[in-house]
Amino acid sequence: MKPRTTDDVSNTNNRCHCAVEADGGVRWFDLTGFERDLIVEIHQMEQPSGQDILDRLEAEHGEVVTTGQLYPNLDDLVDYGLLNKGEQNRRTNYYEVTNDGRRLVEDTARYFASIGATNPDAADGGREQTAVDVQVLEGRVETLSKGLAAARESDEELELRVDALSKGLTAVRESICELKDDLEAERQERRLDPADGGQE
Repeated sequence: MKPRTTDDVSNTNNRCHCAVEADGGVRWFDLTGFERDLIVEIHQMEQPSGQDILDRLEAEHGEVVTTGQLYPNLDDLVDYGLLNKGEQNRRTNYYEVTNDGRRLVEDTARYFASIGATNPDAADGGREQTAVDVQVLEGRVETLSKGLAAARESDEELELRVDALSKGLTAVRESICELKDDLEAERQERRLDPADGGQE
């Protein structure tokens, strides 16, 4: 289960960054796309019931949403501390965004706006443009990841070359030492060989 948040704790150090995080540790991209849609819609509503949320999601997104999909996700958001759940009457519950949930939504919106990832003038409030921008950012991340992998492979190749050169250099040094030893041995022999005028 994802970390729970605490609604009564203020986090003045919670600054926007790529992985905007609620006080209890839930980050925007820890949530599923459906959970993010839920919290954004509920953020714009006044204590909606589950049916109100379902109707709005279907109207906004043009997709059929089942109660089997809706309520478990609402319960998860309550468990994460991003939503509160209360009773409208005996048969109907209402939902509202907690302080943590509000901060998460608003900080994330500010972050995307700061990087130019939303167009607030769009008819859908920038939702479609944000999706496009997120895809672009994901593409950039994938490209950078491939570049990093290639750089790591190059590093490994360079390490292998350096290792091979080091071994070659060691072999050359050993050969030089052997040549010096041979040269010294030859000098000793000349000193000892009377035919060359050497002395004992």
